[in-house]
Amino acid sequence: MEEENKGKTIVIRKKLLIAIAIFVIALLVLAFFYFKPSGKVLSDDSHVLGNPNATIYVVEFSDYECPFCQASEGTNQEEKIISSLKRIDPNWEAPIPKVIEEYVNTGKVKLVFRQFPVHPNKNPAFAVKCAQEQDKFWEYHKILFENYNALTITDLKKYAADLNLNLIQFNDCFESRKYEDNIQNDLNDGMGVGVSGTPTFFIGNEVKGFEKIEGAQSFSVFKEKIESML
Repeated sequence: MEEENKGKTIVIRKKLLIAIAIFVIALLVLAFFYFKPSGKVLSDDSHVLGNPNATIYVVEFSDYECPFCQASEGTNQEEKIISSLKRIDPNWEAPIPKVIEEYVNTGKVKLVFRQFPVHPNKNPAFAVKCAQEQDKFWEYHKILFENYNALTITDLKKYAADLNLNLIQFNDCFESRKYEDNIQNDLNDGMGVGVSGTPTFFIGNEVKGFEKIEGAQSFSVFKEKIESML
């Protein structure tokens, strides 16, 4: 009789453990579908450089004040970020200039830039959006990375003048923070797809999927992933 009761107790415990496990799995499934962060790598208002018919994207979530973003763009020589990267990898090459040279300019890849300003000064992000209004996004973007140590409001307005932008339009746009929602959307999308720091890159497309590269890695890493996608 005692053995029979023990057997019944073991069966009840097993059933209870199974029920608890099913309950926990159900909670995890609900959490995944209802509480997971949402975001997307590409956006309808993303800044795209390259052949419209290219099917592979290199998407960059970046911040103009971020030293490693600057290194990825081939700048920030003065603070020796690039020198430190080359000490780790003697063959390190800034990826973005090489991606543009070998893949964007040859029509194979489209480069997409999305704002992820994690540093306190978000003014460059607002300013480059205002330059975009006058079809000068990439020109202004290049100036910002080349002049990473000079990003005050006075500097930003000077760069607009250097590009012969309509300064009344630029200043009105900049001072109104017109594109705040747009920049926040980039931030939200980035966090939703797992961006936790800058720079973060995604290579691929919505059919093949995207592979993520985190940090200022060498061009060779990009080349390998791009070639596999092509």
